[in-house]
Amino acid sequence: MKRAEKYDKVLRILALYFFKKENLKMDSFETINMADVPTKSVEYLWKPFLPIGTVSFLSGEGGLGKSFFTLAVAAAVTRGALLPGELKAPPPADVIIQNAENPLPTVVKPRLEMLGADCTKIHVISENDKRLTLTDERLEAAIQHHHAAFVILDPIQAFLGNLSMNRAESVRPALTHLERVAERNHCAILIVGHLSKARASAQHRALGSVDIINAIPSALFLGKVEGYDKDIRVVAHGKSNFSELAQSQMFRLSKEKGFEWLGGCNATADEVTAHIRSSRSTRTEEAVDFIQDLVVENAMLATEIEELAAEIGISERTLKRAKKLAGVKSERVNGHWQWSID
Repeated sequence: MKRAEKYDKVLRILALYFFKKENLKMDSFETINMADVPTKSVEYLWKPFLPIGTVSFLSGEGGLGKSFFTLAVAAAVTRGALLPGELKAPPPADVIIQNAENPLPTVVKPRLEMLGADCTKIHVISENDKRLTLTDERLEAAIQHHHAAFVILDPIQAFLGNLSMNRAESVRPALTHLERVAERNHCAILIVGHLSKARASAQHRALGSVDIINAIPSALFLGKVEGYDKDIRVVAHGKSNFSELAQSQMFRLSKEKGFEWLGGCNATADEVTAHIRSSRSTRTEEAVDFIQDLVVENAMLATEIEELAAEIGISERTLKRAKKLAGVKSERVNGHWQWSID
């Protein structure tokens, strides 16, 4: 017997010994044959921005109208009204809105009324006794009870519980669970997040791990665009797993007319997010904003910050300079360095 054959025989014997192949039970696993998987076409609440049966993500700078936009979509859903680009109006449907940044009686309700929403079809899960999280059983129970077609979670940070949106292994299982909820209940779920001020492509501008965008089939970016009127906002389609990217949609926010759809435009997601960072003069200033966005409220592992910085192109040297300028306090906790800002 040749040496190579002897070597292969030894490896097979070792594999049988260590993995105990003879003791494996055929019922210890389950497989799905693709011939048994039914083919389905994708349905949309708003084609192709908001697919049904899954989760979409909207990112934008604070104060530019993300909540106004989500409420405008919700109002249209409750009335069965056409959304921009749609040709056939759907039947009116119920909506669940969880908005953690604006008070219901003084902001959310007046905006819904101004937008012409049927408020009898809009519901809010009470958080008086317990904060709602992405994996909370009450969310699916409320969707089923009201037969909700649309769910808004604004912003995602308010519904993470003990999860870290900066760690892929932490947030991805929660997003997978949320996707299963949407699939089981044939609804569209939209989570809302903020953008960092770092210089990067749109998909790397959302706060938290880039894995959030990677895990979600449809990503929208909202903001201003250079050269457009100051009251105009653009919603750009930055990612789609089910179709080509849609034409961006414009709307106006003004004191005189409130919210007003303006039609399509050719602005891209990168152009929408570029406007926010255009006023920053140096990479170090952008890195300072990046650090402050991450640790202004809670301490964070230094290694996680470094990984996120590398994802969006902030060099190690720039990060160190920015750390000093941001007034970061670094301390060792349980064997790991953490950054915080007092």
